[in-house]
Amino acid sequence: MNALDWTVIVAYLGAMIGFSVFLGRGQESQDDYYVGGRNIPWWAVGISTMATQTSAVGFISVPAFVALKEGGGLTFLQNELAVPLAMVAIMIFLIPLFRRLELISIFEYLERRFGPGTRNLLAAVFLISRGLATGVGVYAAAIVLAVCFGTDVWVMILVIGIITIIYDTIGGMKAVVYSDVIQMVILIGGLFACIFYALKGVGGWDAAVAALEAHEPGRMVALDMSWGMTEESPYPFWGS
Repeated sequence: MNALDWTVIVAYLGAMIGFSVFLGRGQESQDDYYVGGRNIPWWAVGISTMATQTSAVGFISVPAFVALKEGGGLTFLQNELAVPLAMVAIMIFLIPLFRRLELISIFEYLERRFGPGTRNLLAAVFLISRGLATGVGVYAAAIVLAVCFGTDVWVMILVIGIITIIYDTIGGMKAVVYSDVIQMVILIGGLFACIFYALKGVGGWDAAVAALEAHEPGRMVALDMSWGMTEESPYPFWGS
């Protein structure tokens, strides 16, 4: 890490907090804070959703599974086929209903439909499960940052947590959505940069594919049309 690296990182973190302060101005109601006044553009919500799906865990672990893990390969990507299908079903059947009811959260609907007991129970399950999942994601990101910064992992966990809490708390849902948009652009740009330098390092696309096939030809199989009833097919197409 040199002076330029530190300058970019500090400027980025400061800009995120400043951006959240800007977005938080004029918030006067729960709708403004929790659902962005119900006027966040569709493209921002879509990019934010995709950024949420693309966690640090997936960014780090999926390539390792595809290329390195015993029994791994491209068939793992079939698990992601269910995501767009689920999104389409949600957009068709659930989102129109929730928008008509002008809800702030799904838990408000559960209380209306089933009572406060159901709302509290499922809210607790969600908070615990997402807290654990988020903890894994933060830990994965902190491992990479700790190597880059030469610090302990717990220091990076604190930095990630504190900065995220600050700009999310100040800016509300708009800060969450638009910060996701910015981070998605950075993530995609970094992804293409990694692909470019990785291919350059191994001698091009053909050399990379040849190395992967020589290591284990089955890793290049992207579709497994079996039913997944045996241990030999842990990630089948129909099971996805």
